[in-house]
Amino acid sequence: MHNALKVNEIVYTILEHVKSSKSDLRNMAMTCSAFSNIALDMLWSQQDSLTPLFRCLPRDTWNPWWSDVMDFIREPLPTEWERVRINAVRIRELVFTGNTSRSPKPSLQVVQRLFELFPPAVLFPKLRTLHFKALSQYLRGFDSELSLLRQFLSPRLERLVYKIEPRAPAREVEQLFDDIFTQAPGLQQLSLLSAHKLLACPSKAPKLPKKLNVLSIGPLRIGLMKQIIPDIQHLRSLQSLTLAVGKSFDMTSDGIPLEFSTLKHLHLTGARLEHCTSFLHNVTMPQLSSLEIWYFTASGPAEVTAVVRSLSTFCKTFAFLENITMINQSGDRFGELGTLRSNIFRPLLLFGKLSSVKFIDIGKYCLDDAFIEDAAFAWPDLHTLTFASKEYGECQVTLTSVLSLATRCKSLHELHLTFDATHFPTLPRAPDGNLELWTTQTAFRKLNIGESKVSEASRLHLFLAVLFPNLARLEYYIRFEGAAAWIQTEEAWRELLIERENSPDEAASWPNFLLQLQP
Repeated sequence: MHNALKVNEIVYTILEHVKSSKSDLRNMAMTCSAFSNIALDMLWSQQDSLTPLFRCLPRDTWNPWWSDVMDFIREPLPTEWERVRINAVRIRELVFTGNTSRSPKPSLQVVQRLFELFPPAVLFPKLRTLHFKALSQYLRGFDSELSLLRQFLSPRLERLVYKIEPRAPAREVEQLFDDIFTQAPGLQQLSLLSAHKLLACPSKAPKLPKKLNVLSIGPLRIGLMKQIIPDIQHLRSLQSLTLAVGKSFDMTSDGIPLEFSTLKHLHLTGARLEHCTSFLHNVTMPQLSSLEIWYFTASGPAEVTAVVRSLSTFCKTFAFLENITMINQSGDRFGELGTLRSNIFRPLLLFGKLSSVKFIDIGKYCLDDAFIEDAAFAWPDLHTLTFASKEYGECQVTLTSVLSLATRCKSLHELHLTFDATHFPTLPRAPDGNLELWTTQTAFRKLNIGESKVSEASRLHLFLAVLFPNLARLEYYIRFEGAAAWIQTEEAWRELLIERENSPDEAASWPNFLLQLQP
């Protein structure tokens, strides 16, 4: 064996080049002793379940019963359990991926036996990340789930994700809150969320770990929220906050907003949009770059306007905001709530660094060409623009402004917008006064036209082929009255893509053909 392979740093560097392939790492582990330990550390470093550990036991110790559940045929010997322990020590992350289809899965009794022999703190001394769902998938009916979670808490734990059951025992929840903040002071990322407002919450807010840079929490009782949120402003490393707000409230008695000076990413969820707005009115976030709001009751123009207008207040500057997303998850119809016109969204034009603007099912839009043209100038780095709605509003946006926006914003990758494509667009003019086409844009990949109207007269299929050579997806709402025309447009566009591939000389003549068609 070469002497260089006796240096762990060199071996580690070699294995870094193959660690993306588990089969290659496995082969390297079996090549020689120099690679074995480090390769095995890499293989075991992240797991999404406990199943691989139990598969380390001899095959004659367990048997998969119905539903592929693993139960013991005989009790493993201490030396056989030792192999499980040796590999568990290597695990640094237990991360639930949602793709845990490994079979067989250990039964509750098998998992309990493991933790009887090896308490979690002994079994996983290197554990830094715990998504508790990676364990709880085995613990249905296990009354002491919260008790088990507390056994994983240690000063070494850096990331914890746990979904609290709404009917969890009050005593257990209160003990959990206390233990998280006393036994895991090194936490940098913490997610404590519940599908519904918890029935059991501690009466007094626990102290938050000072090293937190990612926090997801709620919904909690209003009294507890009022205690926790002011404490957040003292987390000097916090960059990402996900907060489930249950109702509108004021957090400060003196009227001075709380300042989250380091926060860059904020995700709010609330039963109603005004609950989220209430939170925004109580804080300032001078470095905020990303805002995402989800709500579950349809809101009207006044509520949407309140959020957009508050941006300049809680951001304090136009220099940092890059992404804004608002999603109505209710599925309700908007009925007589009113129309969302361009003037509601115009304050966003002040934020010149916006690259992603998404409004999804928040109402019926009535945008106009002036807003779309101004957006093209205001947001030069625009990557994604979405105004999606399941209900058709008034349409005052024309194909002309859409083509202007999509070609001027050279980074635009995705556009979702309803517009009028029934007429041939008005072509721009060159400095000499002659007509010219918009410049080609190669970043554009996806266009969703919602419920746009189209006709052959617009020659949209040809404009798409000429101006956006890398466009890969053309989408529309299937169930609307203009769908048949869009199906024809899509077919014509795809035929042009084939023709461009087979007859490039013919494709080169398309721009001149379009110039000749200008009425």
